[in-house]
Amino acid sequence: MLGRDHALSGAVAFAALATSLHVHEAYLAAGVALTAGAGVLPDIDHPDSTISRSFGFLTEWFAWVVDRLSGGHRHGTHSLLGIAVFTAAAYGAGLYQLSEPKSVTRHLVFSWHIVPAALVLALLYSAALRALHIGGHFGDLIGIAAALATCFTGADLTQLPVGHWHVPLLATAVALGCAAHIAGDELTHGGCPLLWPLSMHEFHLLPRPLQITTAKLCETWVVFPLLLAGLAVAVWHATGHPLSIPQPAK
Repeated sequence: MLGRDHALSGAVAFAALATSLHVHEAYLAAGVALTAGAGVLPDIDHPDSTISRSFGFLTEWFAWVVDRLSGGHRHGTHSLLGIAVFTAAAYGAGLYQLSEPKSVTRHLVFSWHIVPAALVLALLYSAALRALHIGGHFGDLIGIAAALATCFTGADLTQLPVGHWHVPLLATAVALGCAAHIAGDELTHGGCPLLWPLSMHEFHLLPRPLQITTAKLCETWVVFPLLLAGLAVAVWHATGHPLSIPQPAK
């Protein structure tokens, strides 16, 4: 799938689950944007992908390293292990951010404790903006500014109820975005090796006759409009509006 549609699928996933996760409306936009960025995160294994070009040679070099470690494009980063590693990295960045002294947070003094989380946030915000063609040449600067604002407000550390656990918003967004990306690629002919490195079997969500080809008519005129509509409906519901038309009282 195209980066645009991967980003939209991530945004739809977060918005659709926002009510179940009890996301405060103040954090809905951050969650949607971060999950959109995480929706293209698995493609960090390809040096020419949208997310790999986010910060020039820095992310391109990192993508080259990931490509070698993960076995190439659509291998390790497109598996259950890949989702776990990305989520654990986001969770660890949040834990390190939480460990900063309270006096630093109170006086808004720079602390190295926010650096890992800020880097992850900036990457995700920038990737989302690039994938959705928002912000133009200033997209990366907007992403960095949004990352700093998110860190200093602590929005990325907001605890969301996921089953029996409480997971920070950033880690939740990363997990949902990566899962949405893989699900999207499983709609295509290529599929994804979910059990890598134990197996290279490619899993698909659709039978072969219904599998789509990236950037062709089906993705452009069916998948993309459906994702846009789904995002609009999900955000409408997440902001407290009913999905059904209320029946008049008898």
